[in-house]
Amino acid sequence: MSSQPARPRFPDDEKRLPWLALLLEIQFITNQGVAAAIKADGRKLACARGCASCCRSHTDIPVYPLELMGITWFAVEKLEGESRERVRQQLLRHRDLGNCPFLVDEACAIHPLRPMACRQFNVFTTVCEAGEDAFHTRRGDVLNPDAKRKHEALREMLRHHGVKEGLERRRLVETGEVHRLAQSLREMRWESLAARMGQRES
Repeated sequence: MSSQPARPRFPDDEKRLPWLALLLEIQFITNQGVAAAIKADGRKLACARGCASCCRSHTDIPVYPLELMGITWFAVEKLEGESRERVRQQLLRHRDLGNCPFLVDEACAIHPLRPMACRQFNVFTTVCEAGEDAFHTRRGDVLNPDAKRKHEALREMLRHHGVKEGLERRRLVETGEVHRLAQSLREMRWESLAARMGQRES
């Protein structure tokens, strides 16, 4: 069985929403970079399903406009049942949660569309303690994403904003100016998404 990440596919939705194919490709590039970096490091990841420390301790998760579109689409059109209602309720009171509003039963409810920052944050050796942000407490155990693929993903992200190929995209990524497009996931006004999720149910 191949350990290489597969690109998620939503054929009907990708035909209907041209931006979705671009986002899925960006996520695929990001996943490839993470897989390459894990392989190059050689250590075993401590991260696994059920470990959600970073979903609580990280308060500054950057999310780009195209990623927000993907999260909104997935929450409104793909989430079902109890998880959907749990997320909707958490979005309504997200300012009081103390964790990511998409965390349900110690797992990410929007995992297929989670942001680039979440994909790239991985910890080796030891599971994080409650409240620990390993980036600050033991930086040496935090994965360094593959820079080439990370920059490629960010350059592709700029396509969504109409930035032409070539030197301008490269400049915006290499200088870090591209990050000005991002907002903090925990500081978004998620009440509007909760309302949209409720409208589909009614």
